[in-house]
Amino acid sequence: MFLKKSLYAAILVTMSLPVFAQGLVLNDQNLRTDLNWLNQQGVIQLSTSTWPMSGDEIQRALSQAKILNTTQQKVINSVQNALKADAQTAKIGLFAESDQKNIPQNFGDNHKAQYVGSLELNASGEHWDAKLRINAEKDPLIDNGQDVNVEGSYIAGKLWNQWLVAGQIPTYWGPGHDGSLIRGDASRPVYGFTAQRAEQKAFESKWLSWIGPWQYQAFAGQLDDYKAILDAKLLGFRLTAQPLPYLEIGASRILQWGGEGRSESLNSLWNAIKGNDNFENGAEDKSNQIAGFDGRLNLQPLLEVPVSLYGQYVGEDEAGLLPSKKMYLAGVDYSSSFKTMPYQLYAEWADTRTNGDAKGISYNHYIYTDGYYQHGFPLGHAMGGDGQMVSVGGDIRFDVMNRLNGRIIYAKVNESADHFGDHQINLAFPEKDKIKALDLTWTHYVKPTIPLKINGWVSDSDKRGNDAGASIGVEIPLEKGLWGY
Repeated sequence: MFLKKSLYAAILVTMSLPVFAQGLVLNDQNLRTDLNWLNQQGVIQLSTSTWPMSGDEIQRALSQAKILNTTQQKVINSVQNALKADAQTAKIGLFAESDQKNIPQNFGDNHKAQYVGSLELNASGEHWDAKLRINAEKDPLIDNGQDVNVEGSYIAGKLWNQWLVAGQIPTYWGPGHDGSLIRGDASRPVYGFTAQRAEQKAFESKWLSWIGPWQYQAFAGQLDDYKAILDAKLLGFRLTAQPLPYLEIGASRILQWGGEGRSESLNSLWNAIKGNDNFENGAEDKSNQIAGFDGRLNLQPLLEVPVSLYGQYVGEDEAGLLPSKKMYLAGVDYSSSFKTMPYQLYAEWADTRTNGDAKGISYNHYIYTDGYYQHGFPLGHAMGGDGQMVSVGGDIRFDVMNRLNGRIIYAKVNESADHFGDHQINLAFPEKDKIKALDLTWTHYVKPTIPLKINGWVSDSDKRGNDAGASIGVEIPLEKGLWGY
């Protein structure tokens, strides 16, 4: 509660100050697609596996872009327009869908209710950035007991190339298009504090420069309405590096720690950080931990082919100082153009079972019995634990004003549903089920900085039967200049 009140007060004060620059960039599917397209075309070199991103780093990459044709310039312009749209001083947002969408959520989907109205205010300077977003919701998909929230709000300061952030912002760790095994954005954002680098420049020291451009993100927050252990804390750290122009590697670790009735001493925290808590004893077991590695291999610098291969694996526990009880994700994507229309295609597979078997272990814990979820929705992959999913998708930009992206999904969800009985922790998919779905989004740019998004989907489920629906969303700037009058 203190964090919420402080966040309100600090952001409201900063809104009266002048605007200079943009700081953080929150999860945005179209922006990520464009940045990955530029990466695979060899135009820029930029890590897109850790969100939110720093606007400083995106601008640094764009300033060094190697543009060879008009199509690449169009994508550069698209990125710049997305950054301008995100930084608009004031805007209102409207979102409505015909029915709740019961398929695994995709990256950057920040609408957690059937009807949403929002007011967003942004301000920033050379060394600070603030966003106040007030959302009014009706018929929530993820019920948090509130009709109004400030999800997507933060205040941040920059010190010695480090962004220090307080707020409630979505986080995403990993190279996957449709999910991250360790930290996704399918749940509501977690209140907390974040630290990360503003620019991902390599070390200047000859002893460390071989690491290449690198980034870290550290997070500490508190889960909302986590009934199993009230006031349970969520701590995490991610580190990425690009030692070679064509290779990015990442390591991530998450702890659920503390809470009512649990020790929150420094000694307890240090033992959890060291990993000295993998015990079948509640008094000695300090935390629930998930850790793992991921990587992306970009073939453009190697073979001049605009293809990337990527993968991720994480483990629920530790054995021999490495993650065990593992989950896996792998994929491939391709970026090219057809008659000056840039497009991207991808195929992805994810398995959140335990070493290939549904045992009720993934995203679960015998002390933190509500699992690795908040409000019953996964903090990791959008399908939750003990599932399998294959997706094929893509994105094409027809012209300056229109683009289409979509995906086809086949998923087996909650294959260990019987294990939990009446205490079902995965409320996103509370039953063992098979889901097939087609999910399409057409984006029409009313202005280059005003996207109107129309989404439609059809799905078939063993439990829910056939379903279909549509949604529409738009964010309208309140500055007159953006409307041209």
